[in-house]
Amino acid sequence: MRVLFLTKYTVTGPSSRYRVAQFLPWVAARDIAYDLQSLHDDGYLARRYAGRGMAAGYLAARFAARAATLARARDYDLVFVQKEVFPHAPDLAERWLNALRVPYILDVDDAIHLFYDGATGWKRALRGKMERVYAGAALVLAGNQHLAEYARRFTPRVVHFPTVVDTDRFLPGNARGGGNPVTVGWIGTPETVRYLNAATPALASAAREAPFHLRVVGADAPRVEGVTAESRPWSEATEVSDLQAMDIGLMPLPDDAWAMGKCSLKLLQYMSSGLASVSSPIGSAADILARDPEGAGLLARDESEWRRHLAALVRDPALRTATGARARRVVETHYSLARWAPRFVDALDAAVAGKVPVFDD
Repeated sequence: MRVLFLTKYTVTGPSSRYRVAQFLPWVAARDIAYDLQSLHDDGYLARRYAGRGMAAGYLAARFAARAATLARARDYDLVFVQKEVFPHAPDLAERWLNALRVPYILDVDDAIHLFYDGATGWKRALRGKMERVYAGAALVLAGNQHLAEYARRFTPRVVHFPTVVDTDRFLPGNARGGGNPVTVGWIGTPETVRYLNAATPALASAAREAPFHLRVVGADAPRVEGVTAESRPWSEATEVSDLQAMDIGLMPLPDDAWAMGKCSLKLLQYMSSGLASVSSPIGSAADILARDPEGAGLLARDESEWRRHLAALVRDPALRTATGARARRVVETHYSLARWAPRFVDALDAAVAGKVPVFDD
């Protein structure tokens, strides 16, 4: 079998790294030949995070490179599409694959249909795009149950395939518990730090009850009254040690349609690192934490719960230790790369055979 992987980003993009790249060693080990083409280059996200616009020439060149790769679609038994072939453009490529009878897997870990639902202006032509893309896929891998339910409106060929982490890499650090002050942390990007910024009133309120230090990885730290804070640049080389230096992880999210498509990567990173965490019950977070009814993390629905849960964890090192240990077990059992990588390869085989795999997740 030969597979063409069409990712949106190189490994610098978290979604491409965790939804595709980390599985490729297992693909190769199964004697499956593959090629990978990323729509954007290594510097794209850095330029975007810096607020620099994308030149028309860059976009034209990258779209042309993808089109040239796709022109060889008949050379492959399967095309794996991360999100969509050409963002913010008609679904001609997906329709062309259907015409060629080359099956494609669609992998979604965001509610990208929202880009087009109710679109106005020239984008009116893109209304219904994702519905057609879902319907034409040989198999849809949905990153959370909300996305899976949406996809099943257009096709029965849907599997819930969660985002997972390498538990051999994201390991608990040395026993914390005695740190003073306690370090509360967040990891993400300059685009998603707005969710943390929105939670600053709750953080300030919690800090008045139980002081802590804030560490932000991958973005500028917000100013929080009464809280010392530091910002650290994200790098693949230091992300594990940055997580291990935290005592508590945060994942605030708004209750909106876009956030419902979130697949809780940062929560899984905290949990795999043995951290206690406080999260909004949005996206897949509630499903993940429900794996351990005794408490693998705390869910906060409003500012009062954020304040109460965070202050409780800051004050109680034994609670942090016990919660972090349960969190680690949940990830090892349900959300580890070792568990899901063979299933990723099984999904490739199934799509080529016209079947829908059944996974006990």
